Amino acid sequence: EEIVITPRGYQFSYRCVKSPQASYAMVGMALVQENIPLYFDAMNECGLCMAGLNFPGNAVYLAKIPGMDNIAPFELIPWVLSQCKTLAEVRSLSGSLNLADISFSAELPNSPLHFMVSDQTGSLVIEPMQKGICVYENPVGVLTNNPPFPFHLQNLNLYMGLSAATPQNCFSKRLDLKADSRGMGAIGLPGDLSSASRFVRAAFCKENSVLADEREETAVSQFFHILGAVYQLSGCNLVADRSYEYTRYSSCCNTEKGIYYYTTYRNSHITKIDLFRENLNTSCLIRYPKIETGAFYEQN
Repeated sequence: EEIVITPRGYQFSYRCVKSPQASYAMVGMALVQENIPLYFDAMNECGLCMAGLNFPGNAVYLAKIPGMDNIAPFELIPWVLSQCKTLAEVRSLSGSLNLADISFSAELPNSPLHFMVSDQTGSLVIEPMQKGICVYENPVGVLTNNPPFPFHLQNLNLYMGLSAATPQNCFSKRLDLKADSRGMGAIGLPGDLSSASRFVRAAFCKENSVLADEREETAVSQFFHILGAVYQLSGCNLVADRSYEYTRYSSCCNTEKGIYYYTTYRNSHITKIDLFRENLNTSCLIRYPKIETGAFYEQN
């Protein structure tokens, strides 16, 4: 994994469709194979952002369909971000989209994914299902892994009573019940590591987030605090013998300035990469290794 900037005009070689030159530059986290960036998430120079999230058991990649844009799953992020400036353009593009069952190689099979696409106007979710591509408006601006997105939205109804405020006694008119701690308005907010619970927790934190001021540093710091509410700690989620799921990296984007911020599991310092400080008209990928080690600030 590394931070990869794809310049304007970069020639992607799509497996099934004509390969136009990329109209827009993009930056994000990717694995580069055969000079092809396999993006996990990215933002283009127009401020459109996209991320793929794990969707096992639900993602269905179909055979090629004549007359459709047959895109391999690993191609979807650059295919969208190289062409689209806005969510409106994404909606139009998705009408002819088929995510075809084509893997990058035998060593890199397809990952089961669904996708979130966002700009300053809102957010969409794209899910490849047995019936085809499903595109949903995302009023929450949050996505985690399984189950499918309609479940996540419906599930929020179970938590509509949660609040950042101290709760009032609705239990009994006869009993003199009082809050004995701050934060009791959020009792019932799920704290486990399941994707459904993490969706609720991220949505609650995002919807109740308040910035102390309007500085960019404050907003970026607050964003990473929201992500911290759903952080996966190594050792708490066993997925195989002595193998644990954990948060390898976290990222956010300033869509106005074209800045990509990230932290890694071993480095909590926020690192920034400015898309517009690079030559976006070059013909080569611009690559930065993740900074995996942080330094302690010695105050005395």
